[in-house]
Amino acid sequence: MPALRSFNFFNNTGGLNLRHTDTQLVDTDAEEVENLHATSNGSWTTQDIGYTQINATALAFGSPSGNTVQGMISFTTEGGQTHWVVVAGGKFYTVSAGNGTAVERPLPIAWDTTAPVTFATFLGQLILFNGINVPMVWDGVSAIAPLAGWPAIIVGVTVGNPTFGAVYANRLAVAGDVNNPSTVYLSELENPENFTPSVGPSSPGAILVGPGDGEKITALHTLYLPLTNEEVLVVFKDRSTYVMTGSDADTFTLQKISGEFGAVGPRSVVQVGSELMFLSQEGITSLSTATADGNLTTRMLSRNIQPQINTLNRNALATSWTIHLRDRNEVWWAVPDGGSTQNQRILVMNYDNGLKWSRRSGVIAACGCVFQGQLFTGTYNGVLHRQCSGSSYNGAPISWTYRTPFYELGSPRQRKRIRDIELYLRQQSALSLTVKTAWDSRRSAASQETTTLTSTPDAESALFGLALFNADKYGLAGLSRVRLIPNGSGRSVQLELSGTAINQPIELQGWSITALTMQGFT
Repeated sequence: MPALRSFNFFNNTGGLNLRHTDTQLVDTDAEEVENLHATSNGSWTTQDIGYTQINATALAFGSPSGNTVQGMISFTTEGGQTHWVVVAGGKFYTVSAGNGTAVERPLPIAWDTTAPVTFATFLGQLILFNGINVPMVWDGVSAIAPLAGWPAIIVGVTVGNPTFGAVYANRLAVAGDVNNPSTVYLSELENPENFTPSVGPSSPGAILVGPGDGEKITALHTLYLPLTNEEVLVVFKDRSTYVMTGSDADTFTLQKISGEFGAVGPRSVVQVGSELMFLSQEGITSLSTATADGNLTTRMLSRNIQPQINTLNRNALATSWTIHLRDRNEVWWAVPDGGSTQNQRILVMNYDNGLKWSRRSGVIAACGCVFQGQLFTGTYNGVLHRQCSGSSYNGAPISWTYRTPFYELGSPRQRKRIRDIELYLRQQSALSLTVKTAWDSRRSAASQETTTLTSTPDAESALFGLALFNADKYGLAGLSRVRLIPNGSGRSVQLELSGTAINQPIELQGWSITALTMQGFT
């Protein structure tokens, strides 16, 4: 006798898993999650995954070498005034986040027009680096000026310009000097504009980190260690990581933490809680005091998307960048994929209710920052975007896809037919979506059945109560149930849901599958 069984798949919280084979994926995983945002209730939505352009005229328009947005930061002055600072095409701007109006503030010397720009803030000053020109300083009021006291004067050493910096032990630490790639320079105590070596415990230093190892210093970041109640300076190289402790030249010490993982660039490191997350050549890695004895340790975060990591352009990773979006419980990595030299792929790690990955396409972002609680990015042609805004790419459609694993439906060795599949959705308006079904790991177009469905919101329906799922948070209507009956049979079945969002957001709550299993039919 045939057995009729129903399966509810409302826990699709595993996220993207590209590493395992079909037989190793669990039902909560997904073979593809593209251009969908993970919600706090375990569903996936296209709500607010888009962006809007905010500047009508491109920054640095007409510059000789293009107008790449080289860097941006939210900077608060000593007087409490907050500026959105943007560097594009070698020019320095303060920009209004409301309408994109940009005010150029002259630089005292010509700056490189394309090199990525990094920042450090110390004693009420914003310090800008690009590794090519002398660093610049701005206090938010006075004119922009070169960093006084640079270059550091060291007998017998030709000092170049730093690419990045961090504040450590009340000093400005800088590195990324192409002439001295293994050197960290430390300023005088509470004096970021004095790097002249002197005698005594308060003197600055030029500290060598793994000299002669064939690697260069790629990033600096401070980290607080709760167990010892101290702040350390983490020094990343290409494929190794060091920690500097101490407070002055007499007590500075170095410890090698990893000879396997290093950061690919200065903007690829971000702090989330008590750990540093960074993009290494091997993947996205964490450095934290997660062990019982409080020792710093590394662990891989991106194992589930390792095939995606393997496709990244290793020659262009130094310009990648990362950002922590606290209100969304997400960390974004903007990276160059394939043969691209531009950051045109976003890897999204959501840590709400477990670690899950998704990926974004269609976002070209040379740099980004959070300003007044909103994420802004800059393109390679002087355009500024407000991200997480609406459900279109500035009026252009967004294609999204969610592909499940192959569900065995409780009986891996028995063939089944699907009596029906019912999708549970939320939406704002009537829209179309495409559903593909495939059997037994067959992926060719000829073996897949494609169905186009129209879904209309039903404001009065609810799945376990609207309040529980907080539908108002996303502004979506009540639950829609959409039913389909696919053809074919097999031991396992896969669903692929896709659509095009043009200000028609949709939320995938889950689905139920009713299968007819024939006893003894294999």
